[in-house]
Amino acid sequence: MQQWITVNAEGLLTSLQRAQIISRELYNITRPVFLQDESEAAYMLFSYITHPRRPNDAALLVDTKHVIQVHPSCTLERLIAVFPELTIDERFALSGVIHQTESFPFGLILPDTVTVRDEAYMIAEGG
Repeated sequence: MQQWITVNAEGLLTSLQRAQIISRELYNITRPVFLQDESEAAYMLFSYITHPRRPNDAALLVDTKHVIQVHPSCTLERLIAVFPELTIDERFALSGVIHQTESFPFGLILPDTVTVRDEAYMIAEGG
């Protein structure tokens, strides 16, 4: 079963830009930028789609059970920065969960503000 997370625009970032940053920064947890080859510059953890009638609206195709391996030198500043709705306590908790483990299921770090959608919802909303 496919799972989707719709991504809202936030501040100066469009939904599409946020989706791209989130997916890229999730990839960087496993392979920090300083370790990456040039060919990895555009790698992302999850793919995304854009709305057929609103090209700046995007959704991530996710697997909440996908296990993300944590590199000990990963940084989370950019990932956390695209979630301004998180409180300071939530930011510390997120950082703690990631840095205190070797791996974690993606669903463990989803903020309470995120709703995981199924394919039927996405089809209905996409027209």
